[in-house]
Amino acid sequence: MSLLYARAYIHATEDPDRVIRALKNIVTSRFTVRSARGHYGNLINIIEAKLEDCEALEALKSILARLDDVEFLLMVSGVEGSRLYAKFDKQQAYRGILKISHGDDVIYLEVRMRSLVVKDARNFLSTLREALKR
Repeated sequence: MSLLYARAYIHATEDPDRVIRALKNIVTSRFTVRSARGHYGNLINIIEAKLEDCEALEALKSILARLDDVEFLLMVSGVEGSRLYAKFDKQQAYRGILKISHGDDVIYLEVRMRSLVVKDARNFLSTLREALKR
């Protein structure tokens, strides 16, 4: 594992503490916050977490251990080469439930695996998840 990156947008109409809690329910890490402006000039805060190496692997293991079978299969469909892209429902994450979403109100997750070590990302994720079940 080389990198795990998580990002969520905090819109002006949202409670920042709730969005931060939702992100922490997916990845427990230190976060950075930066500000941007939306299309109509509205303030948008972007909260991000970036984990590397062992920390990234531990965070991924935590996520995999909490996914049910259907959500795992949906997540694995986001594998492209040696990268995994997933979007988790922000409202469900706030409640501590990990649900894959294709909407806009999400927490983005990107996992980069070392292609020299991980030849087949889907197989790696499946094997890791099975090992965590034992």
